Amino acid sequence: MKGGSISDYQRLKYLFRPGSIAVVGASERSRPGRQVIENLQRLGFVGKIFPVNPRYREVMGLPCYPSLKEVRESGEEIEMAAFLLGKDKILPLLEEMADFGVKAGWAFASGFGEAGEEGKNLQRRLSHLCTEKGINFLGPNCVGYLNFSEKTAAYSSPAPMEIRRGRIGMVGQSGYLCMAVANSGRKLGFSLVCSTGNEAVVDSTDCISYMLDDPHTGVIMAFIEQFRNPEKLRLIAERAYRIGKPIILIKVGRSEMAKRVAMAHTGALAGSDDVQDALFKKMGIIRVNDLDEMFETAMLFSKLKERMPSGNNIFAITLSGGLISLLADLSENTSIRFPQWSEKGKEKVRKLLPDYVEAANPLDAWGYGRIDETYQECLTTVADEPEADLVFISQDVPGGMATDQAEEYSVVAESAVRVAAKTDKPIVMVSNTSSGFHPDIESILDKAGVPLLQGTREALSAVDHLIYYSEFRRSINIEGDREKAERRKVYFDNLIEDNRHVLTEYESKRVFRSYGIPCTEEYLCKHPEEAVKAAERIGYPVVLKVMSPHIQHKTDARVVELGIKDEEELLRAYSEILVRAHKSDSETRIDGVLCQQMAEEPVAEAIAGVICDPHFGPAVVFGLGGVFVEILKDRSLGVPPLSRREAEKMIDSIKGRKLLEGYRGRPPADREALIDVLIKVGKLAVDWQERIEALEINPLFIYPEGRGVLAIDALFVLKEE
Repeated sequence: MKGGSISDYQRLKYLFRPGSIAVVGASERSRPGRQVIENLQRLGFVGKIFPVNPRYREVMGLPCYPSLKEVRESGEEIEMAAFLLGKDKILPLLEEMADFGVKAGWAFASGFGEAGEEGKNLQRRLSHLCTEKGINFLGPNCVGYLNFSEKTAAYSSPAPMEIRRGRIGMVGQSGYLCMAVANSGRKLGFSLVCSTGNEAVVDSTDCISYMLDDPHTGVIMAFIEQFRNPEKLRLIAERAYRIGKPIILIKVGRSEMAKRVAMAHTGALAGSDDVQDALFKKMGIIRVNDLDEMFETAMLFSKLKERMPSGNNIFAITLSGGLISLLADLSENTSIRFPQWSEKGKEKVRKLLPDYVEAANPLDAWGYGRIDETYQECLTTVADEPEADLVFISQDVPGGMATDQAEEYSVVAESAVRVAAKTDKPIVMVSNTSSGFHPDIESILDKAGVPLLQGTREALSAVDHLIYYSEFRRSINIEGDREKAERRKVYFDNLIEDNRHVLTEYESKRVFRSYGIPCTEEYLCKHPEEAVKAAERIGYPVVLKVMSPHIQHKTDARVVELGIKDEEELLRAYSEILVRAHKSDSETRIDGVLCQQMAEEPVAEAIAGVICDPHFGPAVVFGLGGVFVEILKDRSLGVPPLSRREAEKMIDSIKGRKLLEGYRGRPPADREALIDVLIKVGKLAVDWQERIEALEINPLFIYPEGRGVLAIDALFVLKEE
C-alpha cells in the first residue's frame, strides 16, 4: 500500500474523494456517528451518504440501513466506509466491505497499536487484511480528515465554524493537533486537513504525496512524531522540489540517539534528531518549532510562493524607533541581513523626513507624524533600494484599535498594496503581537494578496524560512546529489579478524587513504627493530602507539609516546607502552606498535566523522577540536553525498570558524583541503552506509593555506552482524 506505478493521488481517490460514504455506527444522538454526517452536510457533500445502524430506520433525515450488506442489496455502490464503532467490530466489518469491493475505510476507534501487545496484534491483523484486500485504510485511532476543496470529510469532531477554503494542506499524526489547526481561526485557508493516527496502512508520507498531486494544494504543513518510511520521504521531498510545493514540518522528539556509539566522539556529538534535521535541510523541507511559527510560515508561503526573494537582504520600515532594536535582536540568529542605504536612497530619505531622522535600516518613518503625506513615498524609496531583496513592514494593527487610529494605520496597508503592485520584490507586513488583526486593515491586504503576519519572532522566522527555501530552489540539484557514488574496492573483510567490529587506527587509515584522505606516514611494527627502521625512514621525531582492537582511546590508556627524538628513546618507549597495554587487561590483544611521523603544529584541530541513524542513514559531523566540540557542542552536520557548497556551509555554520580565518595573527587555514576532506568522508559514508556504525578522524590537523590537512588519529566502527 506504499505506492508503486500508480500515484497516491489516484490510489487514495476513494479515501479522500469518495462519491459515496457509508457511516457505520451512525446515530441520532450527539456522538461521532452523528457528527460525521453533520460535517458532510455542512461542507456541501454532493455524493451519497448511507447511515448504517440496525437501531435506526432514519438518521438526520437519511434512510438508515441495518448493515453494509443491506446497502449493497438495495443496489447502491459504496466507495468508502467510515467506522464509528469499538475496536472489536472493525476487522469483521473490513472483511465484509472487502467482499463488496469497497476500496477505502477509516476508523475512529482506539485500542490498537497504542494499547499493549493485544492491541498491536489486532493492528497487525488489520494491516495484513487491508494489504491483502487492497483497502486504503486511514487510522485507526484518529479523528479522520476534512477535505474542504472537494467538500467531503470523514471527521469525528465538529468542523470549524468558519470554514475558509484555501491552498494549504495539513497532515498530522496527532488528531488533537489537527483539530487545533482546523479550529485555530488564523484564516489560513485549507484544502485538506488530515490526521493519520496509528498509520496501520495509510501513513503521513502517503498523505503528503497525495497533496503534491492535488491541484487544490500549494503549500503542505505536517506534524510528525515518527516517519515510518524514510526512503519514501526522500522521494517525496525530491518531487516537492521539482514541482515547487514547500513542505513545512514540525517534527517532535528532539532526543539523543537510542543507540550510542560510545567508542567515537562523533556519536556523542549528534543525536538522531540532528541527523534528521540535516536531512530535512538537504531535502528542502522547512522545519519549524511550534504551531505559531508554522502558521505564519504557511501564510507567508501561500501568498509569496510565486514571488520569492532573490537573496537575504531585507529593508524594513516601521513607525517606532523601539521596534528597530527588537527586530535587530530577534533576527540575530537568522540568515536575515539588514544592509546599509545607498547614497541615492539616503538623499531621498533626507528630503522626506526631518533632519534628526537617520537613514537607517530598519527605517523609522514616523517623521513629523503626518504619515498620510510621507509614508507611501518612504515605502517606495525602501522598495527601490538596489540591495533590497524583501521589504518588511512592521506595523501593529490589532483588532482593539480605536476607529480613528484604524483609519490612520490604513494608510500603511494601502501604501503596501500600491507599492506591491509596482515591484517584483516581496512585500510583507507584520503586526508585532499575536492578538489578531483589525478586520478593515486585514481586508485591505488580503484582497491584494499582501501577506499580513502576526508576532515579531514568528514573522522573522517565517521570512528566514522563505529566504532559505528561495536559495534552495535556486541552487540545489537534488538528482545530481542523489547519484550513487562509484564503489571503491575496499574490502573490510580483509582487515577484520575474529568477527571484530572496531578497526584499529592503522586499519582505519588504510580505508581513509583509499579515498584520498591525507594521513600520517606510519608503519605497523611487530618488533622493536622494525620500529627503529621505520623511524629512520620517517625521520625523527616520531610517535609510538600501541595498536589493539580492545583499546580505542589510546591516550587515556597511556599507550602513546610523543616526540621521540632518537633510537635509545624509541626502544625505551616501545617497551614501556607495551607493559602499560598489558597492565590494563591481561587479555588485551596487541596487533603491534605503530611508528608514526610527529606532525607539525597546525593552525587548528578538527573532528570529522560519520554517524548512522538507524532510520535516516549516515550524516557527516564536523567541528573544531578541543573545547569547542567537546564542551560547547560547536559542530555541524551534513547529509552525504556532500556537494562543495554543502561542505562550505558546514564549515561556515560553526561558531569557531574564525579560528580558520587567521585569528590573532595566525595564518588562514587551508579551507580548500578541509572542504575536500569533508566531501571525501561523505563519499565514504555513502559507499559503505550498510556497514558503517560510525567513523571518526580525531584530530584532523588543518595547516595554513596551500599546506593541506592531515589525519592524525582515526577510528572506524562497523555494524555488528
